[in-house]
Amino acid sequence: MMKNKETLIGWTLVIALMIGFVFYQNKKFAEEQEKKKALQKTEKTEKGSPTSTAPTVTSSSDTTPVAAFKPINPNADSLVLSEEFGAFSAAAKGDEKLFVIENDVQKITLTNKGGQIKSVELKKYKTWDKQPLILFTNKTNSLGYQFPIDNNRIIDTRQFYFVPEGESFTVTGDSSKSFALRLYAGDGKYFEEKFTLKGNSYLFNYDINVVGLNSIIPANNTFLSVSWDNTLVSLEHNIQLERRYSALYYKYNHSDVTHLSEDKESEDANFDTPLEWISYKQQFFNTTLFSNGQFERGKLSTHFNKNDNAFVKQYRSNFTIPYKSGDKVNYAFQFFMGPNNYNMLAGLDKDRDVQSIIKLSPDFWLFSWIKYITRFIIFVFSWFNHINLNFGIIILLMTILLKIVLHPLTAKSIESAAKMKILAPELAALKEKYGDDQGKIGQEQMKIYSKAGVSPLGGCLPLLIQMPILMAMYYFFPASIELRQQAFLWATDLSSYDSIATFSSTLPLIGDHISLFTILMTITSVGQAVMNGQMNAMGNQQPGMKYMPYFMPILLMFMFNNFPAALTYYYLLQNLLGIGHQWIIQKFFINEEKLRRQIEENKKNPKPASTWQKKLADMQKQAEQRSKPRKA
Repeated sequence: MMKNKETLIGWTLVIALMIGFVFYQNKKFAEEQEKKKALQKTEKTEKGSPTSTAPTVTSSSDTTPVAAFKPINPNADSLVLSEEFGAFSAAAKGDEKLFVIENDVQKITLTNKGGQIKSVELKKYKTWDKQPLILFTNKTNSLGYQFPIDNNRIIDTRQFYFVPEGESFTVTGDSSKSFALRLYAGDGKYFEEKFTLKGNSYLFNYDINVVGLNSIIPANNTFLSVSWDNTLVSLEHNIQLERRYSALYYKYNHSDVTHLSEDKESEDANFDTPLEWISYKQQFFNTTLFSNGQFERGKLSTHFNKNDNAFVKQYRSNFTIPYKSGDKVNYAFQFFMGPNNYNMLAGLDKDRDVQSIIKLSPDFWLFSWIKYITRFIIFVFSWFNHINLNFGIIILLMTILLKIVLHPLTAKSIESAAKMKILAPELAALKEKYGDDQGKIGQEQMKIYSKAGVSPLGGCLPLLIQMPILMAMYYFFPASIELRQQAFLWATDLSSYDSIATFSSTLPLIGDHISLFTILMTITSVGQAVMNGQMNAMGNQQPGMKYMPYFMPILLMFMFNNFPAALTYYYLLQNLLGIGHQWIIQKFFINEEKLRRQIEENKKNPKPASTWQKKLADMQKQAEQRSKPRKA
């Protein structure tokens, strides 16, 4: 129910912005074009999830795939193994042994078979069904190094049995301990992976030492190849929401953070500029491998099948690290395996900017500045969190605080609407006088506004200011691990939808459940539209648009039914507090008789038109001139 033409324009802009924003976040990039290509490349595991295909290795002269490792035949004799693996043949057979290194927050199980991390358990967290949270296992994660030896043979470290240097241990307090796995090629010649836990941190040192292999690796070899595959297993109740907020992120050396698409079923990215880190990000957790800009060139890829819920996404990285022949070559890497906590990630190293894996704004440059508002919301939320209140109460307090901050604008908006209501008879008379001559009507309206001292855009400004805040909340709540598995009222998990009814099959538009917060959000949005319609007196002048405020909440209900309960709860509070706030202002602070006297006084002593009013009047005159038929 629009008050006037200008308000209609404002509402249309707000609605268009919201629709475009939501559709931008939910679009699918070239699904049909990518699907065939993805299916051709993907293999299935026993349970239907894609397995990590054999990694490629590269020659010393380029990054063209030249070979793929295969499992070693356990029945092969020593002569065959010697011919195939040379100095590493003794490590081709062995028995698997497990070793555990842990602190208060994580338990890392290592295996000597392939020098792999067999599993990572995050002790402070559980899966959505209250099981131990295993971030990954050796069945879903694989990290190996490839390099050439004599006779054009290629070694992949995942094929061999390493020798442990140390025992299982637990780190307590601020102490640090190390454990190493070595792949021997003779006395004093080995490839070593060294793990060092430092206190109760999710960040640990991961060193690669190539010792005495300069006599085995050809002198003209300039790099080692690295293959890292990871298939994300579902940890949350809603795998579709989890998939939407999962992506492979990476940072160029001393440059920007970017990521592969969240929406494409398959995407590849080649790089030949060094990377500082690569992050396999899930909705609330991540596994990030840091270097000192030593990931020189390679290829990153992501894949998922929207119809397969056996896994979230599959990530793959194939890249090179520099190698210069020497008695000992060291690579000082680090791993972070833990939660996507913004303050924690920001505290790792400000130059790393790893907190950017938590998406705080759209990628589209026009909206990228929203991240600064989201960061401020994170600051306020963290401050409230220190009070140790229920998170539902914290969201309520944040919403009240926002209403207090925006009160002056809201009051001005409601006052402007009251003035427009007073001017309604004069504005209605213009339509009868000038008929369908919209240009003339617009000019005369501006004269009335100017004389009365009323801004026609006064009612739209608060809406436009609140839009960035609503958008920031759209990103804040789904990314907040603090809300994960936090209950409030009937919602058992504020980071997921609050289902009050589920269906055996998926229904069009609705899905397989109904979210109560979404229903209440819709009802209160319609109620607010009714309240605004009763206050505004110009709705009948725009019959084609008068139902828009009622249609939009219904449209958003279908979109938000699958969203986190925290987000729809926040929008519900916005509506309830908005209705109450508007009623109080109208009841106790708006005096129509006083406003009427003020308008009459302004008409007697009109103020000079503002620069904006002059520009708007000029625009209307120009539009009117363009609309006039030209003389032959």
